[in-house]
Amino acid sequence: MDPIWQNRMDALTAQLDATASQLANSPSPSNDALLALTQSLQTFGPDQFHFFMKGFTTNQLLPAMKLPAEHVLRATLDQIAFDLTLIRRIYQQRQETGGQATLTQADKLAQAGLDVAVQAGLLPQTAVLTYFNKSANIRIIPYAPLALVGLPYTATHADLDFLAIPHEVGHYVYHHAPGLAAHLHAHIPLYPEWANHWLEEIFADVYGTLVAGPVAGLSLQSLLRDNAQAQFVADDGEHPVDAVRPYIHSTVLRQLNNSKAADALDAAWEAELARRHWPTQFLPHNSHSPADLAQARTLLEQTAVSLLTYLQTNRLLSQPKPWSTDHQDLAKLQANFTTWLTQPLKVDHYLLTAVGPEIGVATNGGPAQNLRAKGSTQTWRDWFKAQARQNPTVPLPYQAWRPIFTSGHWPVKGPEGNSDGGI
Repeated sequence: MDPIWQNRMDALTAQLDATASQLANSPSPSNDALLALTQSLQTFGPDQFHFFMKGFTTNQLLPAMKLPAEHVLRATLDQIAFDLTLIRRIYQQRQETGGQATLTQADKLAQAGLDVAVQAGLLPQTAVLTYFNKSANIRIIPYAPLALVGLPYTATHADLDFLAIPHEVGHYVYHHAPGLAAHLHAHIPLYPEWANHWLEEIFADVYGTLVAGPVAGLSLQSLLRDNAQAQFVADDGEHPVDAVRPYIHSTVLRQLNNSKAADALDAAWEAELARRHWPTQFLPHNSHSPADLAQARTLLEQTAVSLLTYLQTNRLLSQPKPWSTDHQDLAKLQANFTTWLTQPLKVDHYLLTAVGPEIGVATNGGPAQNLRAKGSTQTWRDWFKAQARQNPTVPLPYQAWRPIFTSGHWPVKGPEGNSDGGI
């Protein structure tokens, strides 16, 4: 391999070292958490890079036409750089005076959303840090028990924009709850193929509604209403089609005995569909044959019920006291949520913490929980890389090393797919 790749890794290593030094010299609760995150990235990132650099150089990793070695190295470096950029962004935002109250509120809301899964035993205790971004998203990082949740800058003045948080937390639960995603696939039909690609987003919508209540459906409608017509009836291969996606929320709400809000949300969305001239078809991702929106709606509603039933019956997930309650007046529903935000939220905010060679999570002054070695993913991937290094003469085909490369999904997620990085 061209030595320029190692030069690039060396440059990132120097930048990581400089960031860690800066954070160590500026102690505060959030900076200490960012330092622990940086130290874990310092371990995981170079280790990931060198696994592929050496594997391709020695021919232990067999070549793949779809993923050339240079692409793997570039994407790995890009993802390390993306996380480093995010760490620095959060550091800078936490030093500024403007927006601190919003971030503090967002931290608590995200922690409350995560704790629903923690209390049900789906997740070990997990930490949260929020930050301002152009749009809502979550950074799925494999090397620390931390949810990095981005919320729009507009949340400082638009309370409804906080409501992307429980959806983003749903993505974290989907990827980090052991065995959950595999079991969820049994609750969506294998065909049509386009529906199978929507599972993660359907789950995040169901989870977000379970946490936030009726106002989650109001938030999604607001988010989708400003989309252009082409996007409104498009299938990106990941998100349910805008035109019928809100029915996920109203279906879940009816299951949770919030029929007044569900009926009001359906009526509001039908008015939007009328404004859009009642679209009846959409073009599935990578297809040339249109599909029926009515069929898509039916499938979304059935899947939403199935996922909710599975969470409550099989995984014993209980609905917390939701962030909003049933109401037939959507304006009143939004006003009530604004009032609810002014009330103290009783939740212990967990931050990442370093304990010698390990990292874990802790509340202010509390003992560290969920400890693991810095850079560990706590998955089979750690074992796999160790075994590959102990057996360097055993060739590994693409099918074996690709899941190591993707690292359990290391992209940016968002309710509308507004990703700026990842692979």
